[in-house]
Amino acid sequence: MKQVYKYDENFIFVEPILVYEKDGVGNYVIPGFCTEIEPPDSPSLFKPKFDPVLRGWVEGATQTEIDEILSHAKSSEDQSPIEMLKAQNAAIMVQLAESQNQAETQAKMIADLLLMLAEGGEA
Repeated sequence: MKQVYKYDENFIFVEPILVYEKDGVGNYVIPGFCTEIEPPDSPSLFKPKFDPVLRGWVEGATQTEIDEILSHAKSSEDQSPIEMLKAQNAAIMVQLAESQNQAETQAKMIADLLLMLAEGGEA
């Protein structure tokens, strides 16, 4: 088995994958859109992009994207852990309320369908 690194049609890193298939000579068959060259650790590149000419990884993020990532990280640093947990809790509560609303809607639909079936299937 051999680990290779998959990238998309724009050469942006997607994920590491394992290759098991070997050719007749015993060499691993590397799929398309993959390289054996390992991307650097995430802190050094925001959006690793494979450069087939240089045969290495380069920065694929624009300066605007980098600034946005750094800005978001900075705003997260300014929040205390309690504030971050409060924000996460609020988001979870909204999701829970939406899920409960959907469950109630589905229960009403099921009840209506059962009533229709009991009345002979006429709408």
